[in-house]
Amino acid sequence: MNAFYTIRPIGEVYVPSEFRETVFVQGGVRLFINQELKNFGRIFTHIQRGGIAVVEGDWQQILSVLDYVEQHKNELFSETKTNRREKGRTREKRYKPKQDREAAISRLMCWADKDGILQVQPTPPLPYLLGLIGELPDANEDCPFLVSITKIQRIQHALEETYPIKVLNTSLVASENVLAPRSQETIECFQEAIVSVRDTISEKASVIADIGCGSGCLTLLAKQELGENVEIYASDILPEAVATTKLNIDRLLSDTDRIHIMPPGDLFEPFPSVLFDVIIFNAPWVVARVRNRAELAIHDEKQQTLRRFFEQVTNYLKPDGIVLLGYADASGSKAIANLESIIDESGFECKSVVKRRVATHRSKRKWEHIQVYVLKQK
Repeated sequence: MNAFYTIRPIGEVYVPSEFRETVFVQGGVRLFINQELKNFGRIFTHIQRGGIAVVEGDWQQILSVLDYVEQHKNELFSETKTNRREKGRTREKRYKPKQDREAAISRLMCWADKDGILQVQPTPPLPYLLGLIGELPDANEDCPFLVSITKIQRIQHALEETYPIKVLNTSLVASENVLAPRSQETIECFQEAIVSVRDTISEKASVIADIGCGSGCLTLLAKQELGENVEIYASDILPEAVATTKLNIDRLLSDTDRIHIMPPGDLFEPFPSVLFDVIIFNAPWVVARVRNRAELAIHDEKQQTLRRFFEQVTNYLKPDGIVLLGYADASGSKAIANLESIIDESGFECKSVVKRRVATHRSKRKWEHIQVYVLKQK
């Protein structure tokens, strides 16, 4: 499916993957600006007929348009009822168009210029917007791009919440789909593990990798605990996680010269040909199928991500380098046994384990263990 669409008078715009079916399969795209934003009925009718309404102008007025559309969402589709005779009997079928209504509401969109600046006033402070909506940094090829109003609201809502991190003495944000740093115990385990290896790498400038950086919490922790001489590379498979890490780094650090936030990618894919002194990986610990983007950080079907990590890690680790691997026994003792077999078969040995016991909210299991393995090659 094409990724670009021409809208007069904007010109060619990039359509993020989340919205392509909406834009290319539905009706025509029309731009509404200035005084046209007050004509709720005309905008609503355009959406009701399957069109895409791209709005530009006063942000509060745009939100009023969204409120109108949401208040009248039941008019977008009416629940239908059909009766038919089948083998001598009447069969009744009902259609519940809730998802269709939600998709229709997402057809109210605005646009951002090639640098990600939304064309609304006042402009919401959303740096790295293309990444926050789940797109690669250069996907728009220097073109403006579309984003639904509801997507912007979800991102704003997510970024309004902050997560206090005791060991960093600060708070972080986490955008939509990004694993929020709620577990103080996990962070404390990583802090203890990092401190335990600090003396072995502190005499020289060291290079650190944070695989699956998420909110950037462990990148910031490594910077705090290992000092000014360390050089840190970080990335994540989710563009929205990379964007979130950038947001937190920008908020909290004045000197970022030695922190390199790499483009999004799977495991080591984004990293340069550098051998690392320490590789940090808070691995997904729930052995289950990934059903959505938010579960990528915690679900790992058949521990495939874990296996691929250990297949690749020695290509990026110095001979005397250290792996700090975070894991939890949420999926039971069999998952832990499999993990330890993978570690052994990959030529690593565990020098120590930092553990915490935490309460769960599950009725069948009251406690689980969070642990960080300190690993070296045999």
